[in-house]
Amino acid sequence: MGTQVREKWERVAEWGGRLRHPESGARRSLLLILKSALAATVSWFISYELIDATSPAFAPFSAVLMVQVTVYQSVIQSLRYVGAVAAGVAVQAVLGLSAGPDLISFALVALAALVISRWRVLGHQGPQVATAAFFAFATYTSATSNSDQVRELGQIVLLVLIGSAVGVAVNVLIAPPLRYRSAEYGIRALAQEIHDLLDAMTPELGEGAPGADTTKGWRDRASRTGSLITQSREGLRTARESLRLNPRPWARRRRRHLTFQAYEQTMEALVRMISQVAAITRSLDQRHREDEDPDSDTDTFEDTEDSDGSDGSDGSDGSDGSDGSGAPRESGGSGDFGDPEASRGPVAEDPRDPEYAPFLRGYSTFLSSVADFTEVLATLDEDHLREQADRLGEAAGHLEECRREIARTTDDHGLSLTDPTEPYGVLVVEATRLSEECRYTAEVLSHSADEPAAEGR
Repeated sequence: MGTQVREKWERVAEWGGRLRHPESGARRSLLLILKSALAATVSWFISYELIDATSPAFAPFSAVLMVQVTVYQSVIQSLRYVGAVAAGVAVQAVLGLSAGPDLISFALVALAALVISRWRVLGHQGPQVATAAFFAFATYTSATSNSDQVRELGQIVLLVLIGSAVGVAVNVLIAPPLRYRSAEYGIRALAQEIHDLLDAMTPELGEGAPGADTTKGWRDRASRTGSLITQSREGLRTARESLRLNPRPWARRRRRHLTFQAYEQTMEALVRMISQVAAITRSLDQRHREDEDPDSDTDTFEDTEDSDGSDGSDGSDGSDGSDGSGAPRESGGSGDFGDPEASRGPVAEDPRDPEYAPFLRGYSTFLSSVADFTEVLATLDEDHLREQADRLGEAAGHLEECRREIARTTDDHGLSLTDPTEPYGVLVVEATRLSEECRYTAEVLSHSADEPAAEGR
């Protein structure tokens, strides 16, 4: 029992520690709860104590809906919400008062309200048209006279206006949400995902040709980034919106000095890099899939064996320094991609292509450079953007050197870039694209650090 109590208090202390961080999710959630409760309480007081409304719950319900994530969304959604409720009540007023409170009238009200709810201008508040119409119909049927019916319908609109106004006022006047860091967090998340995947790949590639299970794991992991990309883009949108109509002095300073064009360009470059890394994992994995396909035209090790037990390589397996074709292979040089660890231990070779494993070992050096680049982006911080932009520029230059080394080695060894059964073409092309994206990203952020006020908003 003592251990359980201690663990509970530790969790409480941990949660309290998160509350002290201005950008923590726990602090944002608690603030949203408190603001919503305040907006609901004020709205109830006005509707119940001051107006003595018949259905006072409409006001606090509307107030809670309007305490949105950003001030801009609070204003926009409140206008749409009031418009949707007014439209629903108007439908009931026109059809109900003219046809009476019977089943046919309700069917006509429902049909008209559902048609209006599809109006694109109302956005996410469209379904509120039908909801308001149904509540208005229920209120209308309980009224005893035409004057009471008109008064009750008008009161619904008034209560919604009160609740929406209170909700927006609370969101604007009490700690208006400021989420400009959400753009950085989105970039960090994408960069960290790329870094972690490449960090897992490079040691395996450095040892030679990875196995089928390994490449399939990489491929599956690279394909599961859709939700992360969506969240990052949503964070960028929220960051932009949080500065609009925000009265906080900090927001006004940010509007003068911070723009999001560079962050958007960086985020989209990272999205393209994820696609390129995914293409690399598919190419690496496809080689195994072709080996497993019995209808594949690609020769396997067993297919090349002669009837006398020879494997078609004139007795050479490359262990004597040859490349398997009888020609000596140079040690070091471009074949080792300038890697100081090139002489470490034996490399697992693909028997149908002895050049594949050494190529991958050099390719791992390039991917390791890309991982270093994304490691810097994974800690992106506007307050240190100048320093980070310089580091990104250096990292981009280094990985471009590694890419050139890949290209030179590919040419020196005559590796086919056009043979669809070989991965070299895809790997070289994607290396070029990755290098270009990294250089582009470094230039964008460097320009942003030098001239933040000159960027488009």
